[in-house]
Amino acid sequence: MTKINVLISGSGSLYGVAILQALLKSELALTLVACDMSPRTLGLYLAHQAYLVPPVHQQEQYLKELLTIIEKESIQAIFVASSKELDFYSQHKAAIEKKTGAKVFTNDPETLKLCSDKWLTVNFLQDHGFHYPRTLRYPEDQEQIDTFVKEVKFPLIIKPRRGAGSEGLHTVNNYKSLYSLLEGQKDIILQQYLPDDYGEFTTGICAGANGEVLSGVTLKRFLQDGMTIAADAEDFTEITDYCKQVAQVLKPYGPCNFQSRLLEGKPYIFEINPRFSSSTGMRALVGINEAEILLRAEILGEKIYQNKIPKCSVIRQYTDYLVPTEKIILLEKEKQLGITETTKEKP
Repeated sequence: MTKINVLISGSGSLYGVAILQALLKSELALTLVACDMSPRTLGLYLAHQAYLVPPVHQQEQYLKELLTIIEKESIQAIFVASSKELDFYSQHKAAIEKKTGAKVFTNDPETLKLCSDKWLTVNFLQDHGFHYPRTLRYPEDQEQIDTFVKEVKFPLIIKPRRGAGSEGLHTVNNYKSLYSLLEGQKDIILQQYLPDDYGEFTTGICAGANGEVLSGVTLKRFLQDGMTIAADAEDFTEITDYCKQVAQVLKPYGPCNFQSRLLEGKPYIFEINPRFSSSTGMRALVGINEAEILLRAEILGEKIYQNKIPKCSVIRQYTDYLVPTEKIILLEKEKQLGITETTKEKP
């Protein structure tokens, strides 16, 4: 079996740990290399090999150390697990791939910009004939607020144009609350409220070269503080197929997540995240291991056949891990420490 050396950057994030755990369960022959800026992040101690790197905003030094790791470990594939590093890898993707031959699973700057700005996301959906929530910019379109409220009615959603999770998100039911929250704000959008009568859905689409859809799965998610704490998996084919249609136009590369609710029985996408998500591990548990799928399709050239999704529920519970302090101290001191994961032999 062909051995693949994989780098997981930002490995201490929720996404990074999920990617590592998913790949440790894979039947592929893998050497997993993790890097992070902090020695007290779990991903470093799940991987076979670990490196400390500088913060990504120190771009020149970060790139220098990254290239050293790629060369030393003969890295063939790179998964970006930190949202703060997406722009860096997107900007340097072509140069890294050309210099090292390693495949970088991230999107181009144009796709990242479109998806990170919720106003641009809505315009993309509208321009291509997909369902979208009615949306207004603030302060640019403030003179249209009265007309907008008359047409879409309260409640309304107020949130930043750029941001993730529930940070800065508010539901308003009257003009007093609306103008109170808008006072002094900029880069805000007002958005039509999508009812949660049928819940909220997260659809994971995994895409290969030229936007080819490799897999898709929809989970009905249950939220706490903007994060998925539990999810139901069953036959949500209609929502999944709809998101696949959007992905075929957007043409992302790697993992991409579509958040939606139903309005009059139709899925309305209100957010697109072109990266691994907090539901990555949940999808792996129901048989859609996105990181493995990308390796099989893009590195090994295999044809992907999607598993049937079981009807089940996934409940997230955080687990504490014990790590010998000596390992942390050594990693801090030497900046590099090889770690063999105890439950899986290194190939």
